[in-house]
Amino acid sequence: MVLADRLIRAVDWFVPVELQRSTATLWRARIFVISHVLGPFSAVAILGYLYRALPEHDWVFWILCAVGASFWTLPFALKLAGDLFRPALYSFCALICVSVFGSFFYGGVSSPFLPWFLTAQMLGFFYLSDRPRLVLGIIGVNLAIFAAAYLVNGAFPEQVKIHDLSTAGMISVCAATLYISMMAIYYAFVMVAQSALQLEIKKHLETAAKLRIAKHDAERANEAKAVFLAKMSHQLRTPLNAIIGYSEILLEDAEASGQTVDVMELRSINNAGRHLLSLVSDVLHMPKIDADDVEVKLHPVDLDHCLEEVSATCRNLIANNGNSFAVEKPAELGSIRTDEIRLRQILINLLGNAGKFTNNGKVVLRARRSGEGDREQLLISVRDTGIGIPADAIPSLFKNFNQVNANLYGGTGLGLAVSQKLAHLLDGEISVESRLNRGSEFTLRLPAVAAAAAAAA
Repeated sequence: MVLADRLIRAVDWFVPVELQRSTATLWRARIFVISHVLGPFSAVAILGYLYRALPEHDWVFWILCAVGASFWTLPFALKLAGDLFRPALYSFCALICVSVFGSFFYGGVSSPFLPWFLTAQMLGFFYLSDRPRLVLGIIGVNLAIFAAAYLVNGAFPEQVKIHDLSTAGMISVCAATLYISMMAIYYAFVMVAQSALQLEIKKHLETAAKLRIAKHDAERANEAKAVFLAKMSHQLRTPLNAIIGYSEILLEDAEASGQTVDVMELRSINNAGRHLLSLVSDVLHMPKIDADDVEVKLHPVDLDHCLEEVSATCRNLIANNGNSFAVEKPAELGSIRTDEIRLRQILINLLGNAGKFTNNGKVVLRARRSGEGDREQLLISVRDTGIGIPADAIPSLFKNFNQVNANLYGGTGLGLAVSQKLAHLLDGEISVESRLNRGSEFTLRLPAVAAAAAAAA
């Protein structure tokens, strides 16, 4: 194996880098190098025999020697040329000319050079398969010259007796057979590889057909899910809104009459209804967001008024666990161009989580502006002193149905995923910093000037 590896590396030295990128071209180039290193030795054997058999060494003999020796230069020509076409074209033309030229002067149709005429044709189609007309044209021209020379001369020149060429003929046939056998072995490997490739293609086609069927079934299931969610949206929201509305009316009456017990029970009903409504909203919003079917309407939003409404909505929910709630912001935040409904949805989700995972602690809603001009951003953070998030759980925090301590706190695990995707629709992003048992801080970053992507959405 070590010797074989060394031989392969030696052969690959002649092969240009461009031909090594494909297995097919690499092996054709390797066969070209090997055949043109070993092949000329058969010519040496034939010409050596003729050197002893010929009474005189005329110009024909030395031309054959020169052309035969030129085959040894072709591996270097391959390395310099950078492609296989030009060296292969010269090799084919030289071999077929030598075989015809040598056959005419030394033995005619009984010449030891004649078997190389058939070998040359096979090599021509092997290396120049993409140009069959060129190969046939060169073969036809050489045959025409051979026939014309025979007709003009009336016979083949008898420089060597036919019986003296029998040994050279045997050498030539054996060398040509080895040459052709090497090509045949390569073709056998190609056919085996092609058969394996066809089987692999057949398997992939069958798999692709199964995937198409599965995709069609999934699309139908998705359509059915969309229809179901569209119907359930109305069926679930309407009674929940009614429960929340009536509980608020009863809560106001109970507070006005000083019924403390009823106030606590009604507040629990109201908080539970709001919590359930938020869970339903998350579930119903997620398919729309995943399908890019959420409508974003950009318009000027008064940030001070928006934050005041969000704070009023979440204050009771946060206080339900014995938490204090504070809002930190400048006297006037001004306005930005965004979708107020989506912004409020994000903030309510973040504040709801902060109140949910914090007991007898503190939740702070902080808002400020950062940067100038087109790079100006609105930063809204929700900081709590709750249970915190483990460091290994933060990377998957914004994935669907992911929730820390789901057994203790319940929920769908969709709130943060929905909020992050809504933030992306507004050309913003939510980041998180947290320490276990120390609390968390979620920060929403939004551009003060709506980006073109968000406007297009």
